[in-house]
Amino acid sequence: MDQDTLDKLATGEYSISPRSGRLRKRIKKKKKESFFSSRNLKTLGTKIVWGLLILAFLVSLILVFPELNMVSTNKKNNQDKYSPAK
Repeated sequence: MDQDTLDKLATGEYSISPRSGRLRKRIKKKKKESFFSSRNLKTLGTKIVWGLLILAFLVSLILVFPELNMVSTNKKNNQDKYSPAK
């Protein structure tokens, strides 16, 4: 065999048939990745979890903010009772 063919064999571009010994050019097929691969499901799951965490945080803020504006009437009355007279 000539040097060019030997170089192509070394790089994996060609292969030798085990039965006949002839050279075969390798055809590389690109495998299409399915939608339900483990990597896609993992990234989708993390996005859903982050979305739920952000949503829960916003809901908790909406529930807590109205409570912060309420002034306790008992506390205000107690401050008035013990404040020095003018």
